[in-house]
Amino acid sequence: ARGEFNRRQFATLCAALVATWRVPARAEAVSTMLYPNEELTKAAGYPALVRFAPGRSGQPAVVFVTGGGVLGRLAYGPPQGRASDFLCHWLHEDGFASLVLSYPIARKGMFDAAYPKFSITDWAEQNAELIARYVDRYELPGNVIVLGWSMAGRIAEPLYGALRRKGKGIELFVAMAAASALPNTLPGLDQLKPAASGLAAIKGAYLDWLLECLAGQNSAAGHPVLDPERFTREMTGDFPVGLAASAMRYTNGAFVANPAEDAREVGTAQYANFPPLALMTHASAVDARHALTDRATWGVYITQRLCESLVFSRPAALAALPPERWTLLIEEVRNAGERLSATLPGNHMFFLGESGARKTVQTLKQLRQSAADVTGEISRLMA
Repeated sequence: ARGEFNRRQFATLCAALVATWRVPARAEAVSTMLYPNEELTKAAGYPALVRFAPGRSGQPAVVFVTGGGVLGRLAYGPPQGRASDFLCHWLHEDGFASLVLSYPIARKGMFDAAYPKFSITDWAEQNAELIARYVDRYELPGNVIVLGWSMAGRIAEPLYGALRRKGKGIELFVAMAAASALPNTLPGLDQLKPAASGLAAIKGAYLDWLLECLAGQNSAAGHPVLDPERFTREMTGDFPVGLAASAMRYTNGAFVANPAEDAREVGTAQYANFPPLALMTHASAVDARHALTDRATWGVYITQRLCESLVFSRPAALAALPPERWTLLIEEVRNAGERLSATLPGNHMFFLGESGARKTVQTLKQLRQSAADVTGEISRLMA
């Protein structure tokens, strides 16, 4: 009799679990579910959505930092999607551990509170704490590779500083169609308006543009890599305006321009404090500003960082260079921006779709080697 009771109990439990699993048929319920291997956690006093996948021993973690109002899910996709259409799949194929970090946006059931004053500094401190946590937990190399997509380009200098204070570092920070620390390069974001929560509303600002980019990547793939409705519902939300490349801050219920504070937070003029840098961009007219200006804006930081860290920091060696080495040094530095930049097919979401995701990882490996070569060659000339 006891065994019969257990069988009925087990059947009842299974039915309850199935029913629970099917509840998220409603659109809003689906948006609150965690994808496999995702974790909601807290770091630096704020909640974060994190997804980690291990790699081969000895390989550094590749950290994907997402942009404005979009969860990092864009790097690994929904559970019903084709894994090969997303970046993390190809990182794993090459043995990299992947760590995808998402700061709190307006996503009911995931981030139940709004944080309109969440700043670049908060973002950097949160990401540094999470990176250090996973590096230590899985005994990974202390220097990580960071992919900063879109607005996440602005985190390069403060993240590097926050990681160094924790005894970690960045082997290479790759800006992916990303805003740099230069001011006034994305003036359209000045039109962001506060939602009732105090967060920057993406609807009526640039959500339609993101969907246009997604449509382009779906078309290039020849199949729906990511459903637009699902992308909007499960991967986007209003976000803290302080992260935007607009120099605005949330103050007394309004967005107020504060360029001096913004420049301080993103390290606009702190060239020596940036990590080693590289760039991935595209040539799509859908995202004309990045297509036209990324190489120039990031070229400033690539060149200045190399000079500050490897050349200007050694004035005696620079003064003693013989003419032939000086000539070679000029060529190395002048060509560095080109060697450390790559233009990929696609648009602002060029890493979506199997071809784009695979090409992004291939390009990452090439840029990683180029960064080592450029640093080595300049260091040799300065020796």
